[in-house]
Formats: sequence, structure tokens, C-alpha cells
Amino acid sequence: MKPTDSRPTQPVGSLADDHELSARARRYGERVVSGTDWPIENVDCTKITWGTSKRAKRRHGRCSYDGDGEVTITLTEHTYERAGFEACQTTIRHELVHAWQYQHRGRQAISTESGLHVLTDSDASPTTQRYSDHTASLEAPQTHSQDEAKFTIETGHGKSFRAWIGPLELPGRCSRYYERRPSDFAYVYACPDCTNWWGKHRLCKSVRQAAHGGEGSSGYRYCTNCEVLLHLRVGEWYLAHGDHDDVTIKTFAQPDAASVVDTDLPLIHLEDSTPISRSAVE
Repeated sequence: MKPTDSRPTQPVGSLADDHELSARARRYGERVVSGTDWPIENVDCTKITWGTSKRAKRRHGRCSYDGDGEVTITLTEHTYERAGFEACQTTIRHELVHAWQYQHRGRQAISTESGLHVLTDSDASPTTQRYSDHTASLEAPQTHSQDEAKFTIETGHGKSFRAWIGPLELPGRCSRYYERRPSDFAYVYACPDCTNWWGKHRLCKSVRQAAHGGEGSSGYRYCTNCEVLLHLRVGEWYLAHGDHDDVTIKTFAQPDAASVVDTDLPLIHLEDSTPISRSAVE
């Protein structure tokens, strides 16, 4: 834990709800911007609203642009409960970069060994962001490489985002802070040989392939390790391969095994399953 994590601050941003995570995120975010531990500043925290999503599971956080420099940073309760606030801190720094981008969009910046510089509107002289040494540098970047290193600040995960990955210790665009579970996904298909499994959030081609097992129009889906046909799985049950329509697949993909057993679907218990190899099919 960094020293500023326990330092009291007077919050200036707004809260979108009364969730504990929203309040903690606001306090931490404002310490990141105003403290000396992280090299990002010039973010107007008075224009940030902090909120928590109780429904989102496919992302850790989100920064929404509300106009006139106003942003809403929303953290995910799912990540908070599964991985703790330390994981959320990384997400907060990530979303603060998006807030910085939005509030400075269209301006020119340059990243050099001496720091990340936002160029003034009047000329090419830089105003300096604190960088890895966490001190303010007044030295201008080398002019011979300035044109090559210069970029326009834009929202998203382009050059102006990547410039902050190292200084803010970010994992990049995608990250995983906790071990995934089958319950995190709407559809799960698994190997009856090695029991490896894969999850999907929507009914896509690979889900249909696991359900059909070659008997439908979608084709086959094999285990990448064992090269045997995969099955849709819920709990200890597989759905027997067949030319199943989407309604049948959705009926099978229920939240618990007890609900599946009560259906008339063709089921195979894990202990009774027989792996079918690629060579046997092709």
C-alpha cells in the first residue's frame, strides 16, 4: 500500500450512488491525481462522477464522456467482490487516463525520456507531466526527435493511452484480476477427456458447434489439447450431441444442474461420457 492511500483528502468529485466502492474509488482517484506517488496530473476531478455497476461482469470499469470535460467513471462490483480493492485501483488509474484524454483531447503531446509533455496551444514549448521519477521537469524535449515523437491526444487505447502504461503500472487494455468460474459465463463447453472448459457470454458459433457435435450445420468443436469433441456442460451434465436449435441450447444453459435434470433434454453424466476423437469423426 502506498503512503497516500491512508492520507485524508477532501473529495471534490461527485458520486452517482451510495455504494461503498464508489466512495473508495473517488478518494483513491483524487489521491492519484493530487499526490506524488503517480505521475499523472492536470485531471479536473471536479468534473468526474464516480459510480458502481452491480450488473456488469465482462469489464472491470468504464469511463463515459458526458460533454464539456465531464466524465463518469464506473467500477464493477463483480471485480470488487472477487479481486478486492487493490485490483480496482489499477482500473481506476486506467480510467483516469481516459478522463485525462477526454479533458485534453485534440492537443499535441510528446513522450520522451524526460517525461510526458502536453504542448501548449501557442507554440511547441511543453508543459510537463510528472513522469517515472515523480518530479516535475522543466527541460524541453530534444527538438531533433520532437516531430517523430509528437502525437495528438485522443480518447481510446491508442498512442496517448499506451504512453501511460509504464508510468501508471497498467497491464494494458485487457487484464484478469481473478480466476474465472463457469458461473461467470452464459454458456460453457468442456472436454470429456481432460475436463478443460471454455466460456462464452453469448450464443455464438462455437457454442452451437459444441452442442451439435457435427450433427448440425455449424460443424465441429474440438479440445485444443485432446482433439476430442467438446460438449456443452452445466454442472455434472453434458448435452448429448444433436441438431439442436437455439431454443434447446438456451434451455440447457440454465444456472444450475438441478434445473437441467428436470428437462426432457438428452443428457449425459460426466462419469458416463465417452470421448470421441477427431480421427473417429473425420
